[in-house]
Amino acid sequence: MESFPSLLFERLPGAAQKKPEYPMDRICAALAQIHAVQIDSPFELSTAFPFDDTCMIWLPTFEDYWKNKKHIPEITAAFATLAPIAQPLFAGEMRAQMFSRSVHVHCHGDVTPKNVFAGESGAARFFDFNNAFYGSRMADVIDGALEFSLAEKYIHLANFARFDKFVEHYSIASPLTLEEREDLGKWRDLIGVIKFTKEVRVMLERPTENLRRKRALAIAEFLASVPRG
Repeated sequence: MESFPSLLFERLPGAAQKKPEYPMDRICAALAQIHAVQIDSPFELSTAFPFDDTCMIWLPTFEDYWKNKKHIPEITAAFATLAPIAQPLFAGEMRAQMFSRSVHVHCHGDVTPKNVFAGESGAARFFDFNNAFYGSRMADVIDGALEFSLAEKYIHLANFARFDKFVEHYSIASPLTLEEREDLGKWRDLIGVIKFTKEVRVMLERPTENLRRKRALAIAEFLASVPRG
């Protein structure tokens, strides 16, 4: 086909479980299985758009929103809380060290309940790889830990006890390295600040979007609640 890539899809019967409680053991095992493809049989992948490029889109956006936008009082307070947490993340050297200390794999890029379903056998499977990228698996792991804590549109059922549970079950399926565990807090802050900023962006575009406000505030409250040495 003139060297153009193509995707082949197989129809797999099953149902998405968007609402808690989630079968974390099966979901995390499915994510680890995606990552294992690169871990078990490494092959060279493009690094034309590294994950740090994503960081350099959203971290400056966080700073811009914080300094130059007028927000409702709750969001203004959330920015004030998150600013000292976000500040260290602006150091490119620190992010580079985080990336170098983590296993690089083919990442899903959008680890949310809406993108995983249970097949007839009960096994979990991921779909929708539109945001896939090659980079640190910790971006996927922490993305999933936050999203399954937030419970998507079921924000009234958000529970950040699922954060640790997600990381724990992933680690059972694919043990994290010592360096990844040491950097876990930095990854939590980095992905959390990016997610918060994305929620605020939608709020600014759609001021009546109440779900996004609740998600942003939940993320900020969680990040602020975590003890730091």
